[in-house]
Amino acid sequence: MKRISSLFLALLLSAVLLISAMPAGAAVYTPDVDLYSEAYMLINLDDGSYPVVAQKNQDEKMYPASLTKIVTAMVTLNNVPDLSATTSVSQSAYDVLLGTGAQVANLKVGETLTIEQLLYLTMVHSACDATEVLAEYVGGSREGFVQMMNDYAASLGCEGTNFVNPDGLHDDNHYTTASDMAKIALDAVQNSTFMKISTTVQYEYNGTNFYHTNLMLRSGYVSYYYKYAKGIKTGSTDAAGYCVITTASKDGYNYLAVVMGAPVIDYNNDGYKEKCSFIDAATLFNWAFNSLKYSTLVQQNEILDEVAVKDGKDADSVRLVAKTDIAAIVPASLDKSTVIIKSQNKPEYVSAPIQQGDDVCTADIIYGDEVVATVELVAAQSVELSTFLKVINAVKAFFGLTLVKIIFLLILLFIIVYVSMVVSNYKKKEARRRKRAEAAEKQEEQKSNYDDNNPLPPPARR
Repeated sequence: MKRISSLFLALLLSAVLLISAMPAGAAVYTPDVDLYSEAYMLINLDDGSYPVVAQKNQDEKMYPASLTKIVTAMVTLNNVPDLSATTSVSQSAYDVLLGTGAQVANLKVGETLTIEQLLYLTMVHSACDATEVLAEYVGGSREGFVQMMNDYAASLGCEGTNFVNPDGLHDDNHYTTASDMAKIALDAVQNSTFMKISTTVQYEYNGTNFYHTNLMLRSGYVSYYYKYAKGIKTGSTDAAGYCVITTASKDGYNYLAVVMGAPVIDYNNDGYKEKCSFIDAATLFNWAFNSLKYSTLVQQNEILDEVAVKDGKDADSVRLVAKTDIAAIVPASLDKSTVIIKSQNKPEYVSAPIQQGDDVCTADIIYGDEVVATVELVAAQSVELSTFLKVINAVKAFFGLTLVKIIFLLILLFIIVYVSMVVSNYKKKEARRRKRAEAAEKQEEQKSNYDDNNPLPPPARR
């Protein structure tokens, strides 16, 4: 069984490494299928950005039930370097579950187990007694471990989560969201030891065979068995409904499903009540495998836009091309002619010199009103600098400065005022000159009149 789990893990990681070499993305779609859960998320694992392809009520407050044990397992793995270390079942770990109806592995007070054994019982059988023993060993106390759980969730960016116990027994103050559980699960699937344990279908301890609580993994459950599914954890309480987090792989595609708040209904109308968490997870996987595909939407060096060039020699614009191939998860029936490329943060111009391949801006790749990916746009060719244009444009830019315009306006106003004053002074001087001339002319005229009326005697003879 361990060999099979290890093989699955190797195949999954190989697929992730192979496909994540391409920049990719996905839009969030609305599955055209019947789903019954209150909240769910379907996430593609083939791209390092883990794009969400379907979701509902992902940020609504939900009760996680035993999905909590994923956090318990990860806090343990992150803090216990040697899983062969041993610990014993304490009286307090035994007593805390009395009367709760919790699922247990019937561990006895004083019984000694390795941390690895406790992790298998926690993740495969969902044994709350094993969980309580781990909490005391790792955290020093139940309370100390719960604090570590909340710190771990916060470190992953979980903002709608609060834990009060390590096993998921219902408490009104023990809650999370599908989005937060997805963040936790995505961190967990990157841990090889976690994946080995959580994908184990059958585990034997102390002469007893324990089977994984995810009935999608067990072929005897005809309504639930899903041959592509692997791991990870289930949970259920009256308040939480039925929950499951699991993965599935088919034809090179890998998905993670987070399903929460599923009801129990007569799904096949045969009089039997069935847990819709497993049914919804399988429905989401089938929808994705049948309806979505990776498709190359943009090829490297494909011309997508252009931008003006300032001070360019023999070029006033440069074409913008895709820096890399861009693949995204889109409907299998995609018509590429319906894909829209919309540049983002494109500058008004770029200044020469420009080298081929220089980053300029980005562009959103839009399909069905959803941004499915983003591509970097780079210069398609080099453009040399024109020194002459640079000087001319520098002069234009200088005279275009607001401060320079204000200074020139003030100078112009000064010239106008100065000219006005010179003209005014000239007019005043001219007026005074004319006035003096008129006065002098008048005096001359008066003098002439006086001489005519009073002639002088002729000069005396000598």
